[in-house]
Amino acid sequence: MPALSGSILQLALNCASFLKNSFSVTTMTVFNILMNDAVSQDLRASANGLSVTLMSIFKTIAPAVAGVIFSWAQRRQTAPFLPGDHLVFFMLNVFTVIGLMLTFRPFYARNGTSNH
Repeated sequence: MPALSGSILQLALNCASFLKNSFSVTTMTVFNILMNDAVSQDLRASANGLSVTLMSIFKTIAPAVAGVIFSWAQRRQTAPFLPGDHLVFFMLNVFTVIGLMLTFRPFYARNGTSNH
């Protein structure tokens, strides 16, 4: 990024912003489809309401938690295990894996029950 300037930098930032927003919209759509497939028709409104409520709560809490993690990582620059920014990326990977596992959990439950 430091080597880019002018219109090339603007183009790169616009492309990155477009991709981020496209992935965000796609992700939310996929999560809604997964959730609607995971719950029965009579519980769908409650599940959607709970989902939106929790999403809003976590969007409120996330910046403060990220700030705490980043400041903790800056104090750990010389730590022997996961020093500095390594800690931040490790925690991001842990949260990503947990989210990925929880995304497929409804399918695990569905395969365990038989509807004969």
